[in-house]
This record gives sequence, structure tokens and C-alpha cells, in this order.
Amino acid sequence: MQENKIGVGIIGASMDGTWGGLAHLPALQALSNFKVAAISTTRKESAYETAKRFGIPKACIDPYELASNPHVDLVTITVKVPEHDKLVRTALEAGKHVYCEFPLGRTTEEATNLLQIAEEKGLRHFVGLQARTNPAFKYAKDLIASGYVGEVLAVHCNYSLPLFSTRSKKIKRSRTYLLDKANGANQLTITAGHLLDGITYMFGPFSEISAITETQIKQVKVEETGEIIQATSPDHVLVNGILASGAIMSTQIRNTHIGNLSLEINGTEGDLILQSKDNFMFQIDSFLVKVAQGNSKDFDTLPIPPEYNQLPSMLKAGPAFNIAQLYSHIFRDLRENTYHSPDFHTAIKTHKLLEKIQKAAKTGIKQKINI
Repeated sequence: MQENKIGVGIIGASMDGTWGGLAHLPALQALSNFKVAAISTTRKESAYETAKRFGIPKACIDPYELASNPHVDLVTITVKVPEHDKLVRTALEAGKHVYCEFPLGRTTEEATNLLQIAEEKGLRHFVGLQARTNPAFKYAKDLIASGYVGEVLAVHCNYSLPLFSTRSKKIKRSRTYLLDKANGANQLTITAGHLLDGITYMFGPFSEISAITETQIKQVKVEETGEIIQATSPDHVLVNGILASGAIMSTQIRNTHIGNLSLEINGTEGDLILQSKDNFMFQIDSFLVKVAQGNSKDFDTLPIPPEYNQLPSMLKAGPAFNIAQLYSHIFRDLRENTYHSPDFHTAIKTHKLLEKIQKAAKTGIKQKINI
């Protein structure tokens, strides 16, 4: 670290709608403990354009050049899932700590191999399961742990997204990789993956699970070319399960014209609802915390205590918000040698849960989970 700042190199941060450009760059620029030292994209023009706009000293198209930069302490990987494996390996081979978006790999085996390399090299590793750092989510977790709604009996998520091509059956060429199940980036691994990680973070692990996964939109047209792509990725996911605590969890993730997202917790002493303000995606959205206790006839909205948000006031809700919260955790972990941020171990637990869901959906048999 230089000047008590962590130097970050971001792979995949162009200004054409990439996650790195939308979320990571604004998040890091708002945090005084970080400095973006370098960026890498596949095109020289986009790399230089982004570097100029954000005042980043180094732009390149070679990921190893970025990872080898002496001013880079942490390599952040924000590209498509199929590229994660080789890019994480590149960063680790250069001796750098790594932040990688989730899913960590296309498969559990791929993710496990990356963990092994990082551990053998003694490098810190972090994964983008940022819903854990959402202030509303953390506040709700503490309320539940304090017994605010009593013993939790049921957890239900109503999750509908307007993101996929349900209405138009069209997709941009840059996103066609999402249609191929082998690429490991779809409604199950991304949408359900982030949600289920958040649920297990709040309530603990599952003891058993059952599922339905379907590809309802099987043919999708590429907007730029008119080519028809045969989709194999699931776009509709239904998951039911029993948590180790005995609470029953259910969710149906589907594509709709109008989004809706809420997480309802029913307990012996009351109910709590996390209601999205954005109706977009669980790991990105900001939430209201609504509660009803005892003989209440309606829900009250609880203000989120300010101590749950440590970010600068200029950083408001949006794609960068939870990412910035996560980077704040990462800074403390690196500076104090603590282990509070989600890491590759966390990612693999979620990967293994997704494997159980896939098996349950394929066989029609509920799967027991060893706790």
C-alpha cells in the first residue's frame, strides 16, 4: 500500500455499460482509502477513454501488465464469468490480492481450484457478494438476531425482473453468452446465487432444498444481426427449502414486464419485510425495512440507523453503493488482517448450494445438505 491507500487495478472497466464502469469506478473514486492505479480492457481505445475520464494513470489491454504494475495491490475482475478463471490466475501469479465478481467460476471445481491457488500463495481473495454489506440488509439481520420478530418460521422472496428478453425476445450481442448454460452466468447462478447467499448470511445454511429450473424463452434474436440464438440457460427458477433453523424458505425468480422484489420474514412475534425501492436486482437495490409486531394492523417503516452506512454522503443508492460498502470492508480486512468480507470460501459455499439446486431440479428429488 502506498500513502495508506490501496492501489486497485480493474480488469473490465470501460464506459460502454460494463459493471466495472458503472459500479466499481464510481465506488472507488468515492473512497479515500483507495486509488485506481490502472485499468485494462480488451480495446485500447476504451481503456484510454476510461483512464482519461477518471484520471487513472495507467491504461492497457494486457491483464498481466496491469497485474504486474507495482502500484497495484488489489486486482479487481469485473468481466464475463467465462473469463474469471484465467484472469484470477493471472492476478495470483503476479502475487496480487484479488477481488472477483460472483460467480467466481463457471463450475464449483473451477472456483475451488482458484481458492487453492490463492491459499497456496498466501494471498487475500474477495468475491462480489455485496448484498451482505447493504445497510438495510445488515440492519434487518441484527433486528432478527435480537428476537425482534421472535422465532423465524418462514422466509419468502417475491422476485420478478424486467431485465431479460421476455417482452422483446431480443438480446444485445455482448450479452449472448448469458444464454449458454455452460458459461455459468444465468438466472440461477447470478440472480438466485446472490439472493441465496444473502439468505444464508442472514439465517444460516439450508438443511434440504428442492427446485424447478426452466428455459421458457428458448429462441432469442441478436439485436445487431438478427441471428437466432438457442438458449440453454434457465430463465425461471423456483427454490423451496428448509433452513437449519427449521424455517421454511421459498422463492420464485422469473422474468416479467414490471419488476418486483421483496423479502418477507414471518416470525412468532411479528413480520419483517425488506421492500426494494428499485425493483431491479437483490445485490444492487436499496430497501425499506418494514415491520409489524403483536396486534399491529399495518406495517411501520423503520429508519436505518446511520451507523450501518459508513460511506461518504455524496454516494447515493445505485450500482456503486453496495460495492463501495464492500470495498470499505475489504480495506479493513487488508489493513487489520481480519476476515469479515466475503471471499472465495464464501463463493464456493454458494456454488455448492447451486449444485444441489441443479440436482434437485434435474431429478425432481429434494436434496439433503450436510451442514
